Amino acid sequence: MPTAISEAEAAEIDAFLAEDKRLDGILIWRASPRPRELSAVWNVQDSLGIVRAKLRFRCPRAARAWPSISLIFRDNAIWRVDLVAAEAWKPNPPDAVSLGLPPEVRGSHRHTWHDNRQYLLSQDLWNLPYRRPLPAQIRRLPQAVASLAREIKLFLEPEQRGFDVPPQTDLFEELHP
Repeated sequence: MPTAISEAEAAEIDAFLAEDKRLDGILIWRASPRPRELSAVWNVQDSLGIVRAKLRFRCPRAARAWPSISLIFRDNAIWRVDLVAAEAWKPNPPDAVSLGLPPEVRGSHRHTWHDNRQYLLSQDLWNLPYRRPLPAQIRRLPQAVASLAREIKLFLEPEQRGFDVPPQTDLFEELHP
């Protein structure tokens, strides 16, 4: 059966996550191809300064408090952080307990490469079904960016730490040109 990823590709992602990384420049929110959201993309440079990955941010226009961040490596998401309402819940796959994950996750969560690596090596579709709860104190985008950066060895410049969801005035202008 073909798999979503080969062992060599998984090893390349492992090596990328293990090395120090930096963001390239400052970014701004833009209209997304999806009509109900805004998006932003930030290139990620590896330790040699080569861009092989990016952070993709998505923000629903009607729910600014619930953005998501995806780490995209060569066109595939390898990590995702979803900020959601505390009462929102999603199930984990039945074998999640073997990874030390709960059967269901309530509130904001992350889909880590480490939790989903074996799954991708055994499936033919690229998907990150395993979820891990975020610490309760991570409620806003700047906190989520800082937490993700620590987990993936991504250095943030001081001016990059304040990246947040677009102001309400920007959303109003986008919705009503």
